[in-house]
Amino acid sequence: MNRVACGPQAVAEVAGLIGDGGVAVFPTDTVYGIGCDPYNGAAVRRIYRIKNRDASKPLPVLAFSQREVEAVAEMGPVARAMAARFWPGPLTMVLDLADPALASSMGVDDRIAVRVPGGHCVSMLLETCGLLVGTSANPSGAAPPTDPDSVSVDCDVMLDGGAIKGGRESTIVDVKDDVACVIRRGAIPEEQIRP
Repeated sequence: MNRVACGPQAVAEVAGLIGDGGVAVFPTDTVYGIGCDPYNGAAVRRIYRIKNRDASKPLPVLAFSQREVEAVAEMGPVARAMAARFWPGPLTMVLDLADPALASSMGVDDRIAVRVPGGHCVSMLLETCGLLVGTSANPSGAAPPTDPDSVSVDCDVMLDGGAIKGGRESTIVDVKDDVACVIRRGAIPEEQIRP
């Protein structure tokens, strides 16, 4: 695996590789993630193989901003209010899918998990790519890595952004019919999620 220090030139090169169907590891505000172009079904399936992840478990999508999220997912008042409070940051929302092209490439039905992460390196990458599949860069069942030296999955390239402090995965909230339900505890405490 090629390892490059996070910076504008490296980010541009990694974004180009992702655009060509590659798979990359990158630092987020929570843990190191592994991702690809969510519209490239072959690359998405490769991430499932790399992680040895059950194909019935959908992968989340990372976005540069709420604008990109609203192009692929339905955001009602509750989702928008939560986005205003917690994005960019460690909150993943499961929303109704609005882009049928993603249903095909990502193997999802009518719902999708989305997040706008913080972190300088991933923000630079997303500014170029717009959207990325973004899941923790570990084999399924293993602890998610917070240090580049502990990344054990194989991919085309890793953006090295140094160690990540904190290291808790994002909180996942299912938002359906403007009702929010925490389905995975994470970096944002559940009591902060409740209205």
